[in-house]
Amino acid sequence: MEFRSSDVMAYILYFCRTTMPAISVNSTKAQKLLYCCYGAVLAERNERLTDEHPKAWPYGPVFPRTFNDINKHRLTVGMAVSFKDSCPPDVLDLMNRTILAFGRYTATQLSNWSHMPNSPWSKADALASLDDREVYLFFRNYLPVIKGAANGTESGQSADA
Repeated sequence: MEFRSSDVMAYILYFCRTTMPAISVNSTKAQKLLYCCYGAVLAERNERLTDEHPKAWPYGPVFPRTFNDINKHRLTVGMAVSFKDSCPPDVLDLMNRTILAFGRYTATQLSNWSHMPNSPWSKADALASLDDREVYLFFRNYLPVIKGAANGTESGQSADA
């Protein structure tokens, strides 16, 4: 089921900007939200969400391709809509719940959280890919919280997002 990481990131940014109320997001927070979605899908379905592994960068997990695409303004609404249309509804719902659950935190809070002892980031070598098994085990603990987050329509999510 792996999707292009940039398409998933485009959707995350689109969702954050169109949900009501909007979720404030910068590049660092967007990276952490993508990491959370990646981890939630891996923990729930034992499948990778993206074709790119998160890397252990200094401020936490980062998807390098999406990092470059954000900085070079390459992500579009069309990419977000295309991803939304091709993503299985249960995965999209899980992602939306994940974004709502973790989107209330700041970029700094999410970076600090990703650096916790025994987190996948803390166990990875600098700049190396995070181990999917570690990500899976880490996020299994967060699934009850994620699943408890309101779904898009219950939170005032716009109908077209």
